[in-house]
Amino acid sequence: KRRRPCSRRSSRRRAPRMGAMGPGRYLGAAVCTALIAALATAEGPHCCWAGAGTTLFVGPEAAGKPQQEWKRDLLEWRDRTTSEYGYSGTAYEDPRLNWTRTTYVQPQVHLWDRYLYDEVSHEFTVKRFLDDVRDRYGGIDSVLLWPTYPNLGVDARNQWDMWRALPGGLEAVRRLTEEFHHEGIRVLWGYNPFDQGLRKEAEGEAHWVTLAKLLKDTGADGFNGDTMYLVYKEFIEAGEAIGYPIVGEAEGGGYPSPWGRERDDTWTPANWNILGWGYYHAGNSDGITNAFWREPGVDRAKWLDSQGRRQTHVCDRWAKDRHSALQFAHFNGVGYESWENVWGVYMTFTKRDGEALRRLQTVWRWLGASDFTSNYDEWLPYTPEVKGNGIYASRWRHSNGTCAWTVVNRDPGSLQFNLEANSSACKGRRLFDLFSGQEVGMYGLEVEGHGYGAYLLTSRHWSPSGLEALLEKMVGMTGKLLKDHDATWTPLQQKMRPQGDPPRVTSQPSGMVLVPRTHYHFQTGGVEIEGGCDASKDTAGTGNCCVHMHSCPGSEACYDQCAFGGVDTRGLDVQFPWEPMPQRFHDSWLDIGPFYIDRHPVTNVEFQQYLNATGYTPRDPHNFLKHWSQGAPPAEQAQEPVVWVSLEEARGYCAWAGKRLPHAYEWQLAAQGTDGRIYPWGDEMNSSMFPTPEHGRELPDLPDVGEYPQGDSPFGMGDAVGLVWQFTDAFEDDRTRAVLLKGSAMYNPVLGGDFPATKQVGNWYFPAARKLIQHNRLLLMDESYDRAGTLGFRCVADHPDGARGPTHVHSSAAGSALLQEATGHAALAQCLRHGGARAPCSAFAR
Repeated sequence: KRRRPCSRRSSRRRAPRMGAMGPGRYLGAAVCTALIAALATAEGPHCCWAGAGTTLFVGPEAAGKPQQEWKRDLLEWRDRTTSEYGYSGTAYEDPRLNWTRTTYVQPQVHLWDRYLYDEVSHEFTVKRFLDDVRDRYGGIDSVLLWPTYPNLGVDARNQWDMWRALPGGLEAVRRLTEEFHHEGIRVLWGYNPFDQGLRKEAEGEAHWVTLAKLLKDTGADGFNGDTMYLVYKEFIEAGEAIGYPIVGEAEGGGYPSPWGRERDDTWTPANWNILGWGYYHAGNSDGITNAFWREPGVDRAKWLDSQGRRQTHVCDRWAKDRHSALQFAHFNGVGYESWENVWGVYMTFTKRDGEALRRLQTVWRWLGASDFTSNYDEWLPYTPEVKGNGIYASRWRHSNGTCAWTVVNRDPGSLQFNLEANSSACKGRRLFDLFSGQEVGMYGLEVEGHGYGAYLLTSRHWSPSGLEALLEKMVGMTGKLLKDHDATWTPLQQKMRPQGDPPRVTSQPSGMVLVPRTHYHFQTGGVEIEGGCDASKDTAGTGNCCVHMHSCPGSEACYDQCAFGGVDTRGLDVQFPWEPMPQRFHDSWLDIGPFYIDRHPVTNVEFQQYLNATGYTPRDPHNFLKHWSQGAPPAEQAQEPVVWVSLEEARGYCAWAGKRLPHAYEWQLAAQGTDGRIYPWGDEMNSSMFPTPEHGRELPDLPDVGEYPQGDSPFGMGDAVGLVWQFTDAFEDDRTRAVLLKGSAMYNPVLGGDFPATKQVGNWYFPAARKLIQHNRLLLMDESYDRAGTLGFRCVADHPDGARGPTHVHSSAAGSALLQEATGHAALAQCLRHGGARAPCSAFAR
């Protein structure tokens, strides 16, 4: 049982466990076998397989049983499980917690999202955020706030430090929470149990104790347990111990799993796991696009509670088309995780899906609050009175005997059906179409392709509270069919922020090296773990995409985390001005230079000179030059690279010096030379050429700049690899800002797998990028958050013959002709130099 997540059927006739969690993560079926092999040789419990086989019962068609026999099996399972695990459902009776029953729509929101935080006014903008989601898909009931991964691990700040580093600190988080509460919206924190490789909190303080204190201090309502199969009792008890009951929402949903600890393979925690995510998918088609059964499954956790009070947020974050996940939620009477900004990749709702969710959640809230889809008398999935091929329905019976139905059409074309209500099961003669807002007959009902229906049967003598208001609202909302709303999905376009155009220098400045004008083959790839990695587009041979999976901690490969495979079509990474969309891999011929670049990163003493000359003081001093004392660096650190400065502060220093930050392609050319080498010294990794990486829980002491001259580039640029990450270009779209980092840092932490975590399918900390043809991307918010103990920089001075901004790339006709000629010569040279083994050789195959 513990070694067959990819099999067609388990011994329990369950559907395959095809998805894998991480911080909102899953792996494609293509890497399933490799992952099992990796985990099979590792000791201890592991994260993390979740999907339809864990979360859902198959329907009667898939089970090959008549509906009545299938229903009897589910009822027997409920009775047996309730008895075996002592399930009582008493948590739902606590008035402080039962808000979970009707929290139907919840987005995970990164606190750096530009609709939630304004980097110009330096304020959270709750109204702007809520106005946007209400306008596009109808609003939300709760919000999951997230400031950690993928930035977590860029230095030794732990997850709690990332919260404290938010602009305004925890007091600002408290005010932010109050604003959401004022709008009737509950607030959850994202929690990372694997965060055991960074700075320790108070000695001996467990995660659950720290978390409960911080939730109480800020007024938040609960947390989402990232990578957790279920929420352990210790977290609930920690809140009770300080008189502050909290709700835990496990990413794994609270469904038992044989892949975790023994404590994870039980239904006992269902007594307090009253909220959870739901991965309802069953594999994927291209490594990232989820696939769903035709026949909707039945949510196991909701079914366990005989009144269906459990709430699930169905999660399908990488979906361009969300209709399957929304249909499964509708069929199960549960909610939806309306996540759009996924680690800085904006998976926006299409207009069709946004309109669908607006209509669905309006009906969901009314049905839930009216005790039809929650706190009901009976739920009958695949109810036999709804008859029509391709149509699937659940019947929800109220304690007074009236009934409602939620219906989905899994076919792309419109379908008709009959609703032949059984008077012995449901009271009433009046049938209302809750979507159209009209009273209808029971025959010839119609649901559009990939659409949704909801119906209420009631009597002439009794009408549920709020029904008339609902019908009136839905009449005005549903005059236009969903198919008439645009279903096109496109990624957001990014802009590269200008680096400035400082005055030209007429002679080579001290401490800088000259990089001549070059027709340069710029190839680089982002090392972000998620979002799709298509090895066929890796023309530079970065090796960023995973070939073999590994379990972390416990593998040397954890220090060099790969990216999960899948198509790269979502707008991951960055978009240079000449590219049609953001993408992981970049390959362009550029005519750049000449320019001067600092031989070494800017040092503490040089930055002190800037402060003395300008009198600069930060608007928000949190973590500013954290390693200094009384406005000066310790004497022994004078020649170390300056860190704990923000991107804007690095820009300020360069501008004061008459320079600017380098573009990523300028930095890479200066570090690489013209022959396409992988490292400044050549093509082979040589650990003697840069500082030894450190993996502890505190930042290591840095060496002075220039201590590894043997690692200098062909142009003489030093300290390019393994000392500090170095700022280059910044990019932004409507929702996210980011800076492209080159070079990697000496600090390279690895997560932990001790309780309450399990071993992971990778190292979720900020991945290294030591190859010159690699880079990472830091998501930006504001100075207090952006500063890190591993981020440094160097500057560029513009040569009189260099290209002008904003790109500093030559674009003249003469330059284009030279570039075209150089393209063939340089590519052929790279091919010959590498013995025909690398991607450039494909052009010369004939």
